[in-house]
Amino acid sequence: MTEARGSFSPGPVVRRVIVLAAIATVLATGCAADATSGTVVASASTMQVGVHPGSVPSATSPGSIGEPSSLPTGDVTTPGATSPPDSSAPTATPTPTPEGTVPPTLARIPAGSVPILYYHRVEAPPIEYAGWSADQRRRFITYDVIPTAFAAQLDWLRDHGYTTVLPRDLVSHWDHGTGLPTRSVIITFDDGSPDWVTTVLPMLQARGMVAEFYLTLDAIAEGDLTWGDVRRLAAAGNGIGAHDVHHVQLTALGHGRAGASPQKMWAEVNGARTIIGQHIGVLPDSMAYVGGGFDATLERLVQQAGYTSARSIRRGIVQDPAHRFELRVVRIGPRDDVLDLIRGDLVPDLPTFTARMQGVSDTVSSPTAN
Repeated sequence: MTEARGSFSPGPVVRRVIVLAAIATVLATGCAADATSGTVVASASTMQVGVHPGSVPSATSPGSIGEPSSLPTGDVTTPGATSPPDSSAPTATPTPTPEGTVPPTLARIPAGSVPILYYHRVEAPPIEYAGWSADQRRRFITYDVIPTAFAAQLDWLRDHGYTTVLPRDLVSHWDHGTGLPTRSVIITFDDGSPDWVTTVLPMLQARGMVAEFYLTLDAIAEGDLTWGDVRRLAAAGNGIGAHDVHHVQLTALGHGRAGASPQKMWAEVNGARTIIGQHIGVLPDSMAYVGGGFDATLERLVQQAGYTSARSIRRGIVQDPAHRFELRVVRIGPRDDVLDLIRGDLVPDLPTFTARMQGVSDTVSSPTAN
């Protein structure tokens, strides 16, 4: 049943029943988060991060994306690689619970949970959307979240006492004992699109939140973002991670399909880190695997390039230092809690998002959105 905005609004008891029923239905399937990975408070990893000269070829020039002749903001720095983060570097902004309130109780949150939310783009469907073919609508909406849903999800996080942190904050917690808020969450975006600056950034700033933006340099080459846009995101305290030079999956391509050579892998992961650092003055400390594909070789090269974490697209909310190069995600679907994509009508209390934040993944069903 589609609920039009401004019509009947269920009372608090009915909304509570909707939320509990949705979570109970999902839990009945037995689909739980992978809580076998350890805990956030585990002891610091002994893994050594560093570049080993001669072990891999030098990065090749990406060609279409020029390297600047000088750094825009002084020397390139590496935040939080093998020493405590520089206090002058942008840090996560706490999102405090309003004074005098207590965050709502959430059931089924495994120890060591730091949900990493996985987004690409926040954009409302255009007026022409209804007249598009099914294939056109699918290509638009698959990697999209509509603005009303994103805003409601951010408000849910705030109202439930979550504080946004960045991957470097999580690594600093593991390696240096830096404190993390009890309810920490990492918001991430992949690829690179104009809405990162026009839509996402204002929404984050309005709530005192930050996110990690995993940039592929193809987005710069194709004009979706400028280096000025990227510097603006970084100046607002957000993290700028790497998503390779070219948006091409490097490994784990499926049976019978060979992955990229180690030389190609190195050019992509090290090249992206180097060029981003040259343009914004800070070397990325985290990266995201294009297509989610990684193997032992790629993981080793990512570590050698100087990254201190890497995000996969494997589902789960529990993170641990032994798997810092395989961070798990919560995939936010384009129709999660959405009743109508065009009008932006949502299910009250976001039962699907609530379930995802408690470790239930893509088996959660949402209403069929128009």
